[in-house]
This record gives sequence, C-alpha cells and structure tokens, in this order.
Amino acid sequence: MGSKLNLAESIKEAVSSASRAISENPEIEINYGGMGSSLPNPPNSRVELASFRGKADSLACIDRFRDKSIFVDAGTQRLNALMHEMENIRVEVLGSKKYPGIASNINAKFEEKCSLYESFEEKDDILEISLEAWLRKVFLPNISSSKTNKFLKQWENEFEDKGASLKNELINNLDNQIEFAETSRTLLRALEIEETDPVSEEDQQEDESDNEDQATDNDSSEEDSSEAGESPDQDSEEGSEEAEEEIGDVDEDAIVDENQEVIANQSWLESLVGQTANFTYKVYTRAYDEEVTAEDLCSPEELQRLRKHLDQLMGSSKGTVSKLAHRLQRFLMAQQNRSWEFNKEEGILDSARLHKIITDPLTPLSYKVEKDTEFRDTSVSILVDSSGSMRGRSMTVAAICADIISTTLERCNVKTEVLGFTTKQWKGGDSRKMWMEDGKPENPGRLNDIRHIIFKSADTPWRRGQKNFGLMLREGLLKENVDGEALIWAHDRLSRRMEQRKILMVISDGAPVDDSTLSTNQTNFLDLHLRQVIHSIETQSEVSLIAIGIGHDVTRYYKNAVTIHRAEELGGAMLEQLTDLFKVD
Repeated sequence: MGSKLNLAESIKEAVSSASRAISENPEIEINYGGMGSSLPNPPNSRVELASFRGKADSLACIDRFRDKSIFVDAGTQRLNALMHEMENIRVEVLGSKKYPGIASNINAKFEEKCSLYESFEEKDDILEISLEAWLRKVFLPNISSSKTNKFLKQWENEFEDKGASLKNELINNLDNQIEFAETSRTLLRALEIEETDPVSEEDQQEDESDNEDQATDNDSSEEDSSEAGESPDQDSEEGSEEAEEEIGDVDEDAIVDENQEVIANQSWLESLVGQTANFTYKVYTRAYDEEVTAEDLCSPEELQRLRKHLDQLMGSSKGTVSKLAHRLQRFLMAQQNRSWEFNKEEGILDSARLHKIITDPLTPLSYKVEKDTEFRDTSVSILVDSSGSMRGRSMTVAAICADIISTTLERCNVKTEVLGFTTKQWKGGDSRKMWMEDGKPENPGRLNDIRHIIFKSADTPWRRGQKNFGLMLREGLLKENVDGEALIWAHDRLSRRMEQRKILMVISDGAPVDDSTLSTNQTNFLDLHLRQVIHSIETQSEVSLIAIGIGHDVTRYYKNAVTIHRAEELGGAMLEQLTDLFKVD
C-alpha cells in the first residue's frame, strides 16, 4: 500500500515539474483528484499513464500558448463550443511541435477521448471528435491514431470538400490565436454546421433577405440610439430593467385566481403564467416535445461507461462536497430526532426516574411527553441546465454535486429528484420544419423541440438511479435551453408530491437561448417568459424556488439566488442554500 502511495506521489511530482517546464511558468498549479482539481489522481496502470500525462501536457500548453483574454464569438453556443475545442487542438499542436516528446502523450489523451464516443451512432453526436481527428491529421500527419478512421468515415468528405481551401491558412495561423480563431469560424460556417435541417435554396434566400431586413432595422435603431447618446448595451440593460419592473409590478388582480378552472392540457402554473399582463407566450407546436428518462437516451452499456467516467472524474472530490453534505445531514437528523419534556403529570411513564420512589415513596410518579418536531416532510427537485454552454467542467461538477446531495438527502428521508432540460436539435428541429412548410408565419412563438430529462425521479432510490448521472457528461445531449417551460415542468412534478415542504433548485450558467425561437420572435421572448414563470412561482406557489448561477448573474431573475464564479464552488453553494431553507423559522 505504501509503495503505491509513494509511486502516485512520484508521478504527481514528475508531472508537476514537467508542466512547469513546458509552460515556462514556475507558478502554475496542478491539483489532483479534488473538486477543484486540474487532473484526476494518477492511474494505477501503465496503459493509462500516457493519457494522464497527455492531460497534464495539454494544461501546460494552454498556459503557455493561449491568451485567455482573447475570445472570438461565432454567433451560437454550439459554434463557440467547437471553436473552443479547435483552440485546444491549436495549443496542443504547438506544444507537440516544440516538444516532440509530449506528442505521444497528447495522442494517448486523444485516443482515450475517442473511446468515450465509440458507442455514438448519430452523425451529429460525433461531430466534435471527428473534427478533432481531421485537424490532427492535417497538423500532425506523422502521428497517427488507430481510432480515428471510424469517426472520419462519416465526416471526412465534407471536411475535405469544404475545408480543403482553409488547410494552409489554418497551418499558417497556428502561432496567431486571433487569426486562427477567425479561420476556425470561417471553416465551421463553410461546413454549415449551424444548420441542422435541410433547407431549400428558396428558403435560404428568404432567410437571407429576412436577415438583411432585420440587420437594416437594427442598424437604423443603433443609429437612432447613438444619436440620443446611448449605446446598444445601455438600451438592452434599460430594456431588461423595464421588463423586470413590468413583471415585478404585476398587480394581483392581473393574475388569474388560483381556484379558476384550469385550461385543458395545461397545468395550473401554465394557466397562471398565461394570464399575467402585457406578454403572451406562444408555442408553435408541442408535437415533437419529449419527456424522457435517462435510460431511454442510451444503451445500458453506455450508461455504465459514462457512470464509470464520472466516478473517475470524482476521484477524491467527495472529500470536499461530502464534508459539507455530512454537515447538512447532521443538521437534518438533529431536527428529526425525538425530544421529550419531563416532569409532566401525564404522558408516558419516565422509567429513568422510578428509582426516586424507592428513596422517597411519597414522590409522585413522573411522566414525559414527546415534543412536537417542527421538521416537515420535504421533497427537493434539482433542475440542471443541460445546454451546450454547460459542457465541460460546469456539467461535470453539477453531476457530481447532484449525485452526492441526492444520496445525502435520501439518508435523511428527503425525497430528491434530478432533472435536466435542453432541446432535441440545434436550430429548431422538426418544429422549424413544420413552420417552414406552413409558410413561415410571423411571431410563431417557441420554435424548437424541447427535451426534458429525468435523471432520477423522487421515488427512485439513489442506489438504482445513480447510474443515470453519468449521462450528463454526454456532449451530444447538450444543445439549447428554454428555461421558462422547463421551470413549469419541474414545478408541476414537484407540486404533485404529497410532502409538506417542496424545494426547487435551478442550476444554470446563462439566460435562455434558442436560436430558432429568438430569430423569429422578439429578442427578449424567452427572457420575458422566464420572468413570468419565476414571478408566478415566487408569489403564488407553495414551492420554494432557489437558483444558482455559474458565472452568470441569476439574481436579476430570482429573488432567492446566488451567483458563483467557478464551477468548483457549486457544491458549497447548493448545500448552503439547502441548509438555509431547512432551518426552522
């Protein structure tokens, strides 16, 4: 045992020294295994060691060759995520060229990543890994990987046809981060990756003309605003503030009575939201919406593999969150423990005081009465934003925290469910197809196929539901986010529970975004609906609503909210918020 520990420490020391040398930064910090870790703990097998070293070398290359202040916006969450991956490849290639010794490590890391995608069959799901395989072939032709052929098979023709003219430009711009980002953006647009639906030339021309008209209108509005001495950013901020006031000042008379008959196929909350003043939320069609369990989205083998991957990422992170979780557990158990009032004239005979009758027979019998416990049966629902912007560390930490907190609350007899929300497709899916076939009516409302995911239901024991948390790491699952409808869905599930206390916790890293919807309606369409839903829950519902924003200020939406700036802070924030709500008034 001691030798294994010594070997692990030796590996850590060697990897840290190599990272400092590669990055040329003696201050670089490499942490292992914990919640805020850069890397997992060193592996026990030699086979996995090369990949482990590759991950460390990649971090060192990022520190050495990337200017973190530079960001080129590609226009959509998906394209930005792909550009981020291309930037990672750029710095790894630079490191491999400068230090040939790390090239094999980087390649081993890539092959390990390939193994996570082996069971994916949909072409769209393997785009990222296929693009990476193609780029590595372009930049490092002498370093081959045995696992690239499968992924290149479906995409290589498109890459070669539409990206061939950009190969030399990508190679020449390796040392220029800004130019490389611009070329990356050009490549992704040439590949038409943002378009997931086949569109006719006529439709494309119509869209272009619509976009041109919209751009003209935007330009004129910007000119008007500049003439008034205000920037577009100021306008948006003021508009947001006005919207907040508009929603926040809704008169109680403007809200439908709680006892009013609910419209068919609508929940009470949805009906309530629909009656709030000055804004009407529309859905073009619900025919393609989906509520699905995690087990239905992939095979049992893939679930098992993803769960194993999550366990590896956890490492000793349980040490960080578990300490806080145990504190919450002790707090809850203390509230649930029985307590007694003694020296009562009636109740249950206090056997511990019977000895006094022997010493003094005239002593009256002593009774005790159990105190009423103020702890109420509770159900907690954790709603996780499963959009593309959450991919990476944010979603990993969310999965870890959901796993640990759900098992902690289960030990305290608190029912817990974990839910996720995203869309089935990028850029509209079948809903947008229907809209186009119907002649593209104006202001269609929500124009995408939403997907609501049940990772763990409230009545499913953690032992049976834990395998599903790994699905949060499946990148092909993460697309766009329609927060308002997800909140209604989660609230409805929670409100049907029999527990006395109901808590809904929302975890998100940004405002609602759905390109298909926002491009065909007013720009704040989803934002206003989210505010309506939140206002209705906070003022009319028995459900306690709390929110945690990861790098995004959610306090402008939610009354009870906290913003964290690093994903690693999520566990502490969740537990702190829950503890505050569990405290007896």
